[in-house]
Amino acid sequence: MKKKIISGLALAFALSAGTHVFAKSVSLDELKKSTASYVPAVNVTAKDFSSGHWAYKSLENITKKYGLIIGDADQKFDGSKPLTRNEAAVILVNLIGKVQQDKISVEESEKLQIDILKNELSEEITALTGRVATLEGTVKELKGAVSKVQENDKKTFKTGFGEDFKLSGGMQVKYNGILNKGADNSIASPNFSIPTLDFRVSGKMAPHLNYTTQFAPNRTWNNATTTTATPSIGAILADAYVSTDIIPHHNIMIGQSRIPVGIEGTSSPYSLNTIDRAQISRNFSDYRDMGVKVVGTWKMADYYLGAYNGAGQNYKDYNNAMGIGGTLILKPLYKLPQYGKLEVGGGFYRQGNGSTTNTALSSKFVTQTYGLNLGYKYKKHNLKSEFLVRDGYSNEDRIANGMFVEYIYELSKKYQLVAKCDVFDPYANGYADDRVTNASKEKKSLNSEYTLGLNYLPAGNNIKFQFNGVYVNNRSYTDSFRLMALSQYVF
Repeated sequence: MKKKIISGLALAFALSAGTHVFAKSVSLDELKKSTASYVPAVNVTAKDFSSGHWAYKSLENITKKYGLIIGDADQKFDGSKPLTRNEAAVILVNLIGKVQQDKISVEESEKLQIDILKNELSEEITALTGRVATLEGTVKELKGAVSKVQENDKKTFKTGFGEDFKLSGGMQVKYNGILNKGADNSIASPNFSIPTLDFRVSGKMAPHLNYTTQFAPNRTWNNATTTTATPSIGAILADAYVSTDIIPHHNIMIGQSRIPVGIEGTSSPYSLNTIDRAQISRNFSDYRDMGVKVVGTWKMADYYLGAYNGAGQNYKDYNNAMGIGGTLILKPLYKLPQYGKLEVGGGFYRQGNGSTTNTALSSKFVTQTYGLNLGYKYKKHNLKSEFLVRDGYSNEDRIANGMFVEYIYELSKKYQLVAKCDVFDPYANGYADDRVTNASKEKKSLNSEYTLGLNYLPAGNNIKFQFNGVYVNNRSYTDSFRLMALSQYVF
C-alpha cells in the first residue's frame, strides 16, 4: 500500500504556524521518483521508531482512533517491523491535514502529542514538504503544457486529410448604385451582387508538406476567355496547390496560384482598401495559372518567382510558350521602424499566347508586363502606388498602361478614410487604325476613376463594411458616378 502525504508549500507553513490546511495526497514513492537528485536535510543517523517507541504508539493510537490513516492501519502498525522516520513524517502530515480539512475535534492531550511529534520530525517534514512543492511545480508546468496542446488540438483535425486540417473562407455582399450611367456600366452592374464567395481547405500531409484548395461556388468551372492575354478569373477552382516550407524563409507552391506580377492584383479581395481593384489590377494581374511559384520572405526584402503554363485558370494549355516572371520588394527602413515602413519594388512577367483550338503560328504572340510599386506607412498614414504597362494587350501590336495612387488615413483602429486616383489607357500607343500617332496626341482612350471612401472594421478584415463614391471620367464616352457599399465576413 502506497503511503501518501499532504502536499504544498502551504502545508510547510501550516505545520510551523498552525494555520488551516486542505489535504491533497501524494504517494511517497512518487515523491522519491520526482526528485531523484534532491538531497533532503534529514538526520540520517536518527533511529527508526520501534513498536515500543512513544512516537510509534502516539501515531498508532491517534490514527486508529479517528480512522485517519490512509490504507490499512494494521499493515503499518503490526509490530513486526519498525517505522522509519520518513514513514512517520508521512503519516503525521496526513493526520494533521485530515484533522484540519475535516474539522475534526481532537482531545487536548492528543493535540499535545501531535505538537511533540511535529517537533521530533521537523527535519523530515521540511524535507518531504519541500519535495512535494517541487513535484507540484512540475505538475503545474505539465498541466499548462497539456492544456495548450489540448486547446490547439481542438482547432485541428487528425483525419484522412492529414494533420492541421482547416476550413476557412469568406463572403462579400455588394451594392452598386449607379447615379449616372456611363461607359463603365458593363463592369459595374447595378444593384446587389456577391462578388466573392469562397471556401478554402488546407492541411499538412507530412512535415514541411502542405496542401491548399480553394473553391468559389459563385463561379463556373472553365474560363470565359482562356488563352487570351488576360485570362478570365471566373473559374470555380481557384487556388489548388501543394506547398513546402522546408527551405527557411521560403514557400514553394506547385499547382494553381496567382501569377507573381503586380501588388494589388495578387492580393486577396478581403484585404483591399477600396471595394473595386484598380483598373490595371483588373486587367493585368488578377488571375491564376498552373505552374510553380516560389515566395521568399526576409526582413530586408520579399520576392515572388513563378513559371506557369500561360493558358490561364483551369484550362488546357494549347501553346508551348510558358509564362515566366516575378516581383521584388525592397524594405529600406527595416532597421529604422521609427521612420515608418517603406516598400519599393518592381516586377516583370512574360507570357506566350495562342489559339484555344490550335497552335498555328499566325495566332501566336507574346505578352510582356512590367511594373513598379511604392508603399509607405507612417503612424496613421498609408500611401500606396503602382504602375503597370503591358506590351501585347489583346494583340501583338497593342500597348496598355495605367497606374493608381491610394491614400488611407486611420481615424482609429476601426475607422479609415480612403482616397484613390486610378487611370488606365487600353490604347497607350494609339488606336488600332491610328498607331502612328506620336506621344503628344491627346489620349482619347484614357479612363480615370476617382474614389472617396470610408471603411469600418469592427473585427479587422474578418468583419468589414466599406462605403465608396466613384466618379469615372472617360475621354471618349459618357462619364459616370456610382455609390457602392460592401459587407464582408471572413472565417
